[in-house]
Amino acid sequence: MSQDEEQRRAHFRLRYPEKDRPHLRRGAEAFVVTELSEGGMRLHLSDPRGPWQGPARIEGQLQLASGDALAVSGDFLREADGEVVFQLQHGVDLHAMLEEQKFLVRKYPAMFGRNRD
Repeated sequence: MSQDEEQRRAHFRLRYPEKDRPHLRRGAEAFVVTELSEGGMRLHLSDPRGPWQGPARIEGQLQLASGDALAVSGDFLREADGEVVFQLQHGVDLHAMLEEQKFLVRKYPAMFGRNRD
């Protein structure tokens, strides 16, 4: 199994609805996060026509949909379909992922196959 396949299976991934996507702030720059896990994050490219021109390593403040903020850092892994994937070394733990999931399940029950009471 390749390292990429291993990383894909190692953590639960949370794909965000467009309205509630977290933002990664890096200095004056802000990136939209479309998918998050304990081991990685996927950023939306504002200009998907060209290759990623940013750094090979990214660090910043991740503002989560649930309202929490985390300092994160990670390395560029790949680019695909107008998004850039970073493998995280620091920042997102299981507790943060569970809080995000609870927030989204309450707000979007149909997205997770549950009916709202």
